[in-house]
Order: sequence, then structure tokens, then C-alpha cells
Amino acid sequence: MTKATSGGIRRPPIARWFVIESVILVVVSLAFLLRGQVAGYSALLGGLIFLIPHGYFALKAFRYSGARSARQIMSSFYQGEAGKLILCAILFTMVFKWIQPLDVAALFLTFAIMLVTNWLTPLLAGSNTQQS
Repeated sequence: MTKATSGGIRRPPIARWFVIESVILVVVSLAFLLRGQVAGYSALLGGLIFLIPHGYFALKAFRYSGARSARQIMSSFYQGEAGKLILCAILFTMVFKWIQPLDVAALFLTFAIMLVTNWLTPLLAGSNTQQS
């Protein structure tokens, strides 16, 4: 049986996860660069469209900790998620409006790869966020 410790639940290692996701973005962008310059920068933009809002969410969502901050935690999660969605929409709009030529397939495929990477990053990092 697991005992509770005075520290409670640790925060996830967000900075380490962000570094892992950034490295994967660079690798994917370099792979698309082999298809051409437009595909390379389109892939990089697709990954950044994922990473920037995700970073904003992480900053907002993990500001507070502890049982006494439950309301603040919930509020910051909702604000972070809303901000993430809005930022994502704004960044996609900016890219489609201002970046020409654009490889749309590379943009969306890299965004999807980053989404899957985000789901798998805790496994790749091999970290347990709870103390035992």
C-alpha cells in the first residue's frame, strides 16, 4: 500500500517534457526539410502552432498547488485551456494568411505528430508524477 507523504503529489516535469517535444519537433522538421524547404518550414510552423499554446496552458495550469488552492487550480486549468484553443486558432489563421508558399500537409501532419508526442511524452520521459 502506498503511504501519503507530506509533499503530496509532485508537479509533472513540464520543462523536461517541453524539451523532449522540442527535440522531436526539430527532428520532424529536418525530416520534412528533405522533401524541400517549404515542407521544412511548414512542418516547423505546424509544430510551433502546437508548442506555443501548449506552453501557455502549462504556465497557466500549473501555477497553483495544494488542496487549499483547489478553486484557483480549476480556474487556471479552464483559463489555460481556453487560452490554448484561442492561441491555436490565431496561430493557424496567421500562418494561412501570411505564409506563402505553404505545404499544408506538412503543417497539419507535424501538428498531429506533436499531439501524439504530447500523449506519449510522459512515457518517453519515464517519470512518475506521484510520490510513493
